[in-house]
Amino acid sequence: MNLVTGATGLLGTHLMLDLLSRGEKVRGMKRANSNLEIVKSVFDFYPKGETLFESIEWCEGDVLDVDALQLAMNGCDFVYHCAAVVSYHAKDRDNMYLINVEGTANVVNVALSENISRLCFVSSIAALGKSKPGEVVNEMAVWSDSSYNTHYGITKFLSEMEVWRGIQEGLDAIVVNPGLIIGPGSFDRSSPSLFKKLNQGLSYYPPGGTGFIGVVDCAKAMIDLMKKSSGGERYVLVSENLSMKEVFCQISLALGKPLPTKEATPMILTLVRMAEAMKEFFSGRKALVTKESVKNASIRFYYENDKASKCLDRTFQPVLLAVKETARFLVSNNH
Repeated sequence: MNLVTGATGLLGTHLMLDLLSRGEKVRGMKRANSNLEIVKSVFDFYPKGETLFESIEWCEGDVLDVDALQLAMNGCDFVYHCAAVVSYHAKDRDNMYLINVEGTANVVNVALSENISRLCFVSSIAALGKSKPGEVVNEMAVWSDSSYNTHYGITKFLSEMEVWRGIQEGLDAIVVNPGLIIGPGSFDRSSPSLFKKLNQGLSYYPPGGTGFIGVVDCAKAMIDLMKKSSGGERYVLVSENLSMKEVFCQISLALGKPLPTKEATPMILTLVRMAEAMKEFFSGRKALVTKESVKNASIRFYYENDKASKCLDRTFQPVLLAVKETARFLVSNNH
């Protein structure tokens, strides 16, 4: 039995799909108010997914509820801890530290008490810290304080500390650090929201870049690493290092939309951020562009996947495949 926390998210949904496709049992942890329609629509998008969706054993609760975690892990062999808050908005900061750090501490503690065979913690390349210009980051990176570290990155770094602490206490666990994950999911959050924006038409692209990976590729790598890798190891999961311009253009082409041709300079991004802040002030809706997101999108970062590729004995798929799949999902769902 495999428990997946954050089961209704982009990665959690595809993890469940892959595990079930392999004939394994899956228990998905969700909140009482979680919307399962998007999960079902993703399953229906893939061959045999509709049948597999009915095989999910759902349990309610969240990572701040220790009793719910104990019930969820009871009888489980493996735990994939995907639940997290991803935000660059100041209003989400307290909740992000609570869910990401304290929630992970709870997962680790319960996994130890329930004698879970192995835990896979989904961290982020953001937890590796920000590299110097032109530097390629791998698993040996040492965290250092930097003005370019986002609060999301800090929470994932602190979450990792809880996992490493659990390993010292006897927990068999691995940590994966995925890049920006591309794939079919809710177009109101995570990377699919970018497809929604580009589908509406965008002429600007941010000047930065980072490591990307397709969600199907990421889920497969995690499951294979749980079976093949040694415990107490970290793996960077990045398929390609791409500029935001390259990704924006790939998405636009896949959607049949005009390519963005103008670089959003730091001044333009600052003006957009200020405009978003004004809209938030008057409408109450959270700004889509914040000081942290502007800073993050303005710099180019590079990551190395040699360790994961060697352990898995394979290369990762081109990000373009995930872009095309996500675009097809958007069109098929009439978004």
